[in-house]
Amino acid sequence: MTNVEPPANWYPDPYGGGQRYWDGAAWTGHCVPPAPLLNVPYVTWGPPPWKGAQIGRPPEGPGALANPGRRLGAYLLDVLVLLPAFVVLLTTTLLIAAPHFGPIFPTVYAKSPNGSVPTPGFVWIYLTVIACAFVTGLIMVAYQTVATAKFGRTLGKAWLHIRPVRFDLAPLGWGRSFGRAAISWLAGFLGWIGLLDPLWCLWDDKRQCLHDKVADSIVINDVTFRRQPHQQG
Repeated sequence: MTNVEPPANWYPDPYGGGQRYWDGAAWTGHCVPPAPLLNVPYVTWGPPPWKGAQIGRPPEGPGALANPGRRLGAYLLDVLVLLPAFVVLLTTTLLIAAPHFGPIFPTVYAKSPNGSVPTPGFVWIYLTVIACAFVTGLIMVAYQTVATAKFGRTLGKAWLHIRPVRFDLAPLGWGRSFGRAAISWLAGFLGWIGLLDPLWCLWDDKRQCLHDKVADSIVINDVTFRRQPHQQG
């Protein structure tokens, strides 16, 4: 009989506690550490000695809650990843549609036969930019959902060595990955009120943004990459 390899997914780490991603053929370097035991007890009726202590997170290092500055840096890196898509989309749209916009600043002499002044061209340019930004936002939601559900984190988070997980350190899965990405995107339409979503982690005792609370997730410092032992053939 031939051995059938299990499908690509997260499984218990054979090289230690926690979970590791199996790509369908071999173990990868993507792993989530087990919850460490706290060495410093704290009283339950007082404030925790550090953020994350009440949920079993260490004060710093691998497995600790990621600081807000690193989370912001990871988000900005992800924006830079998709910036070329926005530029290409906007340039292509303007090249196709701009000839139909009419004068940028029409004058009173540019009236149509029915007496109405045509819509200024800069208004159509402004609407085109908004539409392209909206489409790019949808691409961002899809990118964050797929990257988080399939690989455990986006490129920005991978570069800064942080990872969103559930409280028990299990991967988020497709539903939670989509939920946190969609809530973060929708908050951008609420103006200054939407700023509460990313800023919430500054004072939250679990360093959760509002989209983390909806998805029941936390963001932790990733484990240090460990060289895997050679598998015996």
